[in-house]
Amino acid sequence: MGDLTEATAVSGLIHDTGTVEMPDTSAWTDDDVSASGVKVRDVPFVSVGGGLASFAVVDMLRVCGTPAGAIGVVTPQREPYDTLRYLLRTSQIQDDDPLRSDSMSRIGNVWGFPSYAVERAIRRRTVRPLLRVLCEPVAAEFFNPTATEVFADIDREAARIGWDEMLVPGRAVCLKRRVGGGYFVLVQPLNKTHQELIRAEHVHLGTGYSAIGYPPEVSEYRLRHREFVRVVNGYEPHEHVYEVLIRKGGTVIVRGGGITASRVLQRLIDDRAKSGHTVRILHLFRSYTGQPKGSWRFRRPGGDGWRFQAFNFPKAAGAGQLRRPLLKMSEADRAAFLTRIGGATTPRRTSWQRQLREVRKAGFYQALSGEATRIEPAADDRVRVVLDGNAALEADFIIDCTGLRAAPVESPLLGGLLSASPGASLSGLGGLSVGQHFEVTGMDSGQGRVYASGIIARGGYLGPVDSLWGFSHSAMLIADDLAHHGFCKRLGIARSAVAWLKWMMRKTP
Repeated sequence: MGDLTEATAVSGLIHDTGTVEMPDTSAWTDDDVSASGVKVRDVPFVSVGGGLASFAVVDMLRVCGTPAGAIGVVTPQREPYDTLRYLLRTSQIQDDDPLRSDSMSRIGNVWGFPSYAVERAIRRRTVRPLLRVLCEPVAAEFFNPTATEVFADIDREAARIGWDEMLVPGRAVCLKRRVGGGYFVLVQPLNKTHQELIRAEHVHLGTGYSAIGYPPEVSEYRLRHREFVRVVNGYEPHEHVYEVLIRKGGTVIVRGGGITASRVLQRLIDDRAKSGHTVRILHLFRSYTGQPKGSWRFRRPGGDGWRFQAFNFPKAAGAGQLRRPLLKMSEADRAAFLTRIGGATTPRRTSWQRQLREVRKAGFYQALSGEATRIEPAADDRVRVVLDGNAALEADFIIDCTGLRAAPVESPLLGGLLSASPGASLSGLGGLSVGQHFEVTGMDSGQGRVYASGIIARGGYLGPVDSLWGFSHSAMLIADDLAHHGFCKRLGIARSAVAWLKWMMRKTP
């Protein structure tokens, strides 16, 4: 996940002395850059974003022997997980809550061993985590690491590979091909001083989600009435909703059927039990799932409105029977296939299911199905949701959990890349069109390549791109391609064994 606070507009190539005159072309020459007066530095490999997608690629390159001095990371973030931590906390997932990832999906350990379960077993001096992994998912729920464990894992690896030494604090506002091969990346420093250009041989894009996703009816209500308190998004700060309900109770509408909606519901139910106030919860599903659905090949459990799935995508979408067909499909077929096996789901955790059964029986939780067409003010400082068919619901608050927006065209950097590079295009799911090694199609420049991973690469040859496992797997494929082009060394058996020993001893790669 990248930076959600990326600037929404860039007018020309601006620094504090005015506008830099550069040719309006898809490629720049070294002479063009010299004439502009912008400071230029040479960095062979540049990753833009600085989030988990960037960290995974940089870590893999360091494991493959690439020196830290040959890598630059353009980012506004202090830590690779800053955006993830923000999204987790706003969506009510606390640091000690389980994430939606398995034991071996370690972004700070490309081998996945020892796993999170092994480390927890050693730390707590108990075999329970190991027994759980051995029995999952038949006799036990999947083991999931906590945010605390993931952040600590990343911190350790960041210190080992010299992450801080590679950072270029700022935002990449423009990416251009370089005549003769390679690329220019224009960087706006965070302190708003002079812009600088980075001349790179290869570029990786890991900018993440472009913005919080607001459905049209939510955007229209907030813009028309200039009211941002009663109608909120689950991924933005909305602690005031819980504070008011704890203090005096009320009615709240929750929209969505994913992991964020389930966590928001759990917070509301827990707060109601603690406060003792009457809190009525109306849960609005766009489409209500009453039973398992799908063909014999892929049948997903469901019920009470929810679609259940342990991870964002089935495990077989990573390297099994659901992955292999993707490698042979056309772009349109991939989009349809990924839509069918993905979508909004939530893990079927026992404690949470028990909690929902209790509140259904108590009568203050009600699951409904309908598509919201309009949101409008109601009497007594309440809000009204008008559904298709003219049915309406009234509440004190609406918490919309229908997701984030991944739209590369809305990013100044990616939108500019798409408009200025005729060969670059979007996939059937709206991500950048990439090849099997996550190279952005139509962006080659001599021996140089532009790669993209994370959510901006959705619709490609891998389903779970926006996951810890997906970040690591895409990084491996990118490193393999860079090794093929002579940029780094291939991670063979011998090199991998030596690199793992260095990881175990916390030695610099």
